[in-house]
Parts: sequence; C-alpha cells; structure tokens
Amino acid sequence: MGTIWSAFGRFFGPSQNDRFAELLLQLADAALACAAHFRKTGGQDLAGIIDHEHRGDAIVDDIHELLDNAFIMRFDIADCMRLTDDLDNVIDGMRKVAIHIDIYKPVIGELQPDALALFAIGERMMLGVRELVTMLSEPRLSLARVRETARAIDEAEAEADTLVAAAERRLVAQYRPQSANRLEFIAWDKLYQLLEQMTDEANHCGKLILSLARKEA
Repeated sequence: MGTIWSAFGRFFGPSQNDRFAELLLQLADAALACAAHFRKTGGQDLAGIIDHEHRGDAIVDDIHELLDNAFIMRFDIADCMRLTDDLDNVIDGMRKVAIHIDIYKPVIGELQPDALALFAIGERMMLGVRELVTMLSEPRLSLARVRETARAIDEAEAEADTLVAAAERRLVAQYRPQSANRLEFIAWDKLYQLLEQMTDEANHCGKLILSLARKEA
C-alpha cells in the first residue's frame, strides 16, 4: 500500500495523507512540549499547561476538518480520528493533573518523589509517541521499528503502573489510623489515578500506531 501512496504523490502532488501526517506531528510536538513543561514545573503551572492545551486544540480542530472532508486516506479515517483524539487526551490529562494540584495545593504540599518520577515517565513516553508519529510520513511503516518503539512505550507504562501501585500501598499504610487526614489521602490518591490515566493515554497512541503498521504490513 505504501508504494501506491508514493505513486499518488508523484502524480497528484501533496495529498491529504501528507497534510494529516504533518498536522499530527505538530500535535505530537505540542504534546511533547506540554509534557516537558509539565515535568519541569511539577505540574504546578496551570496557566502554562492550559496555553499548551489551547495550542493542541487548534491543531486538533485542523485535523478534524481535514478528516471530515477527506476523500481517500492511506489509513482508515476512524483510526486517524482515534489517534488524534488519543494524543489530545494526553494533553487534556496533563491539564487535569495541573487543575487537581492547583485545587489541592494547600493539602498536598510538596510533591512526593514518585509523583515526580511519573511526570518524567510521561515525558519519556511522549518522546516515543513522537518518534512513532514521524514514521507516519514514510512511504511505508516499518513494522519492526514501530513494534520496537511501541514496546518501549508499553514498558514505560508498566513502570508507571508499578510506581502507582507502590504509592497507593504507601498511602493506605500512612493514612490507615482513624486520625489520618482523609482529605489529604483523597487528594494524593486522585493525583496518582490521574497520572496513571495520562500514561495510559500515551500508551494507547503507541498501540494504535502499531495497529496501523500491522494493517499495512
């Protein structure tokens, strides 16, 4: 199929497929920039995260407009929509975490090292997702390369799950006594859940691009 699209490009010039790949890379860049800022600020710059989200939303609107009017696409339009929305959900997830931290800042206080480690894992996963997105502009996806990068993203998500599980065990042990601060427990527990959801969304992106590569193989 990749050779067919290459032939289309030679005869008809840049296609909607090229434009989709270009816009999706812009969205991946926006998500990666947001993840880097998210990690550097410990999720505590809500206004900055929202600015990144708005930039991502504008790109998502352009992609939806393109796909809504697309005639022939290299990949299934429904898959393209899902991938776009999954990337958007990663950015939305960072905004949700930043809002949560902003609301519960007096309760949470200084972030725990495991929470900061989850921020770093999220950024690492987005680096992998961006690498996968760059491959979509190639004439044909290399299943071996896509699978290798997707596996690294999946392993990072498993690492995040392990961190979250350990953090939740610590919370239960720390706040078990009757006198424990229940609001503080709720604030921390919800924070870890939101961070886990964010890494899940990044992993969804990797799995979907792997699915595209398998369909094209």
